[in-house]
Amino acid sequence: MFRSVESFLRPQTIAIVGASETGGAGWPKGLYENFKHEDFPARVYLVNPRRDELWGRKVYPDFASLPEKIDLAVVIIPAEAIPGVLAEGAEAGLRNALIYASRFGEGGDDVGAERAAELRDICDRTGLRISGPNCMGAISLPERLLFYPTSRVRGLPLGSVGVVFQSGGTFQFWLEQGAARGLGYSYAVSSGNELDLDMADYINFLVDDDHTRVIACMAEGVSRPDALMAAVERAFEANKPVLMLKVGHSAAGQAAAQSHTGALATDHHVFTAMCRKFGVVPVDTLDALIEMSLAFSAGRLPHGDRVALVGYSGGAKGLFLDIAETDGVSMPDFTPETQAVLREHIDAGVPTSNPLDTGAGLARRFPEFAEVAKIVAQDPNIDMVSVQGQLPLAEGTAGDPDLFRQIRDSTDKPVVAHNRMSQNINDAGRAFQAAAGIPFLQRLPEVATTLKALAAYAERRRRGIPPFAADKVSLDPDAAVEDVLAGHGISGPKSAFASNAAGVGDKALGVGFPVAVKIVSPQAVHKTEVRGVALNLASPEDAVAAAQAMSDRLLAAEPGAVVEGFLIQQMVDGLEVIVGVRDDPQFGAVLALGIGGVMVEAMRDVAFRLLPVTDEDVGDMINELRAKAVLGAFRGAAPRDVDALVAAVVGLSNSWPALQDRISDIEINPMMVGAEGEGVVAADIRSLSRDQN
Repeated sequence: MFRSVESFLRPQTIAIVGASETGGAGWPKGLYENFKHEDFPARVYLVNPRRDELWGRKVYPDFASLPEKIDLAVVIIPAEAIPGVLAEGAEAGLRNALIYASRFGEGGDDVGAERAAELRDICDRTGLRISGPNCMGAISLPERLLFYPTSRVRGLPLGSVGVVFQSGGTFQFWLEQGAARGLGYSYAVSSGNELDLDMADYINFLVDDDHTRVIACMAEGVSRPDALMAAVERAFEANKPVLMLKVGHSAAGQAAAQSHTGALATDHHVFTAMCRKFGVVPVDTLDALIEMSLAFSAGRLPHGDRVALVGYSGGAKGLFLDIAETDGVSMPDFTPETQAVLREHIDAGVPTSNPLDTGAGLARRFPEFAEVAKIVAQDPNIDMVSVQGQLPLAEGTAGDPDLFRQIRDSTDKPVVAHNRMSQNINDAGRAFQAAAGIPFLQRLPEVATTLKALAAYAERRRRGIPPFAADKVSLDPDAAVEDVLAGHGISGPKSAFASNAAGVGDKALGVGFPVAVKIVSPQAVHKTEVRGVALNLASPEDAVAAAQAMSDRLLAAEPGAVVEGFLIQQMVDGLEVIVGVRDDPQFGAVLALGIGGVMVEAMRDVAFRLLPVTDEDVGDMINELRAKAVLGAFRGAAPRDVDALVAAVVGLSNSWPALQDRISDIEINPMMVGAEGEGVVAADIRSLSRDQN
């Protein structure tokens, strides 16, 4: 599943193909000078059939003339010449190639696509590995190798963050900004178009690398979803957090979806569900990716999600309270015991509430401020602490960094410092941060998202990645879908089936009035849209008339429609929800849970997870719903049977292994959630067999 990148990122021999003073916008010279700057950690050869000597070194005409086999060729020649040159290189034992050039099929270029196909064929035939094309290279700081073609990456600090970006220009800029904030790197790769090696391969390498503790990624697309999921699962098992910024929230490809679940589960929703399952930390911005990389690099995880903020600014306190309410940051009160101790240390009249504003006096008496932070850190109601602090622009102007270290050392909880706004950070600030031993996070919104991310990752670590529960239900593989669901605790209302409208009345008598009548037809996937549902019918005559009317309407609208019959169901009261599973072509089975029944697409109040799900996962999904209050005692209605809803959703998840070979999409809409103790009823179950897609 994974292709090795060992000899790409740790090469012993390197060839600069296209070596010249001016070619490739000066990139060959830039690469050579980067190797020279690091005193040539690998054996470097120059290749150019038009030169004999360059930079005081021998230049070879081709791979065959080189004195030894090459681990990595950095290729800076026109795109049209690359397939032929790499074919010759592979024959001479070349193991890896790094291609910076574009025009390999981007944007629907047919000529480039043919060129890319040639390269794939070379890889398949010879085992050559290719990084790129259309990328900006890589860096291997433990080996002191800079495959980036300009000097801007010189001086990047060695550290514990491994980086994989599909974007080339953003890659270099982010590395610089992260280093300015105090990040250090192990390996960093700009993977480009991923014609061969891809993000999954690089993550897999970083999982096994002893230097790397955190993996930061920017993804524009996913070429091999199965491999990516396997790689991030390996990272999770190795306790190496993967932070992922995914570009694009597009719903492309959903227009043809045949179910509400398909229409609602956009690419972004499914990708986020994948992240949640495997403990990948989703990130929204490049700035947040830096903050989270700093916080996760500190190596501490909380035991819960409860945050305390300790500062000396009333304005910052108010701002953070607004952010916490919007973002759902848990900020409980301190215990009475903690509050009693705090009153002895903070300015008189200052509330002992969370966030804690100690008063301006302690801003000038930082040893006392640090003692207050230690008191807060010991509070059993608190899992993480953020302490106000600003990095100095000049040495000796911001107090003693050891006081921050003492706060950190007083607890095993995550401790960060926060600044109200972004600030410029120079060598003095980075040195102060290193001495303090905690990350100094910039901007209050990023403080909130970072601490929430720490808590979410820690919670997933406690739960682990759930397997499918052992299926206790043994059914015939040809059993009806409804029977499989019933075996997992999901049942519909009392019902009957009539093959024609005339038979609906007698069947309705057997079910018991009032009833609902629903047309059954391949042309009535969404029954309400073709007026194929009639509710609260109180007599056999009404039931027959309703069935005949909906049949007539369907046939008038679609003369070739096939009416297979009518489903007659006992009317059921309750809150309408939708529960569905859709087999996503990239990431597998995706479960949707939402409130709204037929209005679900308008409300779009839906949560998503990859299967399987546990009781805890479903509880989280319910808490994500904006309208979750309607499941409680809302406007005089009795609280809904949430436990039964959770059990039903988990039951649908557990039923999937028995259904997945023949069904691509199943939806219960509506599922009626009764009052507490009344359970749930699957009022309408609809599935799509795989041969319907």
